Amino acid sequence: MSGICDRSRGPRIHSPRGQGKAATGRWRHDLDPCDTESVGDDVRSDLSDEEFVAGIPKVELHVHLEGTIEPLSLFRIAERNGIELPYDSPEGVVAFQAERRAPGNESLVNFLECLDISRGALRTGADYHTITVDFLARCRDEGVRYVEMMVDPQQAIRQGVPLGDCVEAITQGRADGLTNHGVRSQLIMCFQRDHPAAEAEALLEQADAHRDSIVGIGLDNYETPGFPALFAATYELARRREYRLTSHCDVNQPDSIRHIRACIEDLGVERIDHGLNTATDPSLVDLVLERGIALTACPTFYHGQQGAAESRLDMYRSLLDAGTMISLNTDDPAQFGSGWLTNTISEAMAAARFSRSDLVRFMHNAIDSAWTDEHHRRDLTSELLTFCNR
Repeated sequence: MSGICDRSRGPRIHSPRGQGKAATGRWRHDLDPCDTESVGDDVRSDLSDEEFVAGIPKVELHVHLEGTIEPLSLFRIAERNGIELPYDSPEGVVAFQAERRAPGNESLVNFLECLDISRGALRTGADYHTITVDFLARCRDEGVRYVEMMVDPQQAIRQGVPLGDCVEAITQGRADGLTNHGVRSQLIMCFQRDHPAAEAEALLEQADAHRDSIVGIGLDNYETPGFPALFAATYELARRREYRLTSHCDVNQPDSIRHIRACIEDLGVERIDHGLNTATDPSLVDLVLERGIALTACPTFYHGQQGAAESRLDMYRSLLDAGTMISLNTDDPAQFGSGWLTNTISEAMAAARFSRSDLVRFMHNAIDSAWTDEHHRRDLTSELLTFCNR
């Protein structure tokens, strides 16, 4: 049985493929003293593929809290808030999603339309606490040790939940999730790209009172043309406050390559959420490697589809083979047929023929690009090594 070598030589920081210090002044932290490429495809040959995927300790960096609301929970929240849903039953949620995202109809716009129905039911801080605790319980069941969850506070505020109530409820839910389920978590505050940057800047100032509860900021929702330039001042303000920085650049959107490049060069992000179109531009791949930019990709698919589009799977393979810090995430697991992380990974491995060693590399990338402290990063790396070497 092959595995990863032990950590007797201690932690180190390296610059893979000529990757040096990023323009943002950050290093890639690689605390594994051995390249994950040393892991053979026969790692943990004592386990079936299903057991291997279920058992590997997982880290997730790209998941929207509002997209984790399962149908039964959605109905309970809507009922206590007096919200009428366009479904007759929890089963109707899945059916509605399938109808709206039938093959040929799937799009970012249609997806967000369905997501808006779910997140539109959240009307109190208690709702945000409920979905946080529920999600972290699910993370425990999925073998997720650490997760960075995103939330859209502008949506909460529009629905009558003040920023403070939203953040404090999630923070309490995170504490409960750690105590009851052993899952550590961080919160990323996302601004919506289709709303004015002035809104985001005002929200950033309000968030000063909750700075210790928010690790970073991002941009999501509808991808509007030229959005990075609109939020340059916002990101400068966030940088001064020492937030970690990311932004969505969704797949196959107009001007996707230009948006990814602008997010890196003009906004100074450390990560790109999705960012698969990087694979289509060799110069952009070089920039991502040079700056040490992580890609939090999501091999998701809709109910009724057989899997992620083949062209997207090719992008995953290309970016992994190029040495980028690409990781596998669920995005909105209650909204997609690929579901929670274990199933998402299993589907991706089957469809793209990723090997076990590929999966270890994906998980190592997630640990390497996580916004956690170095002691915790070492613990996560050690657990991954221990699992592979059993």
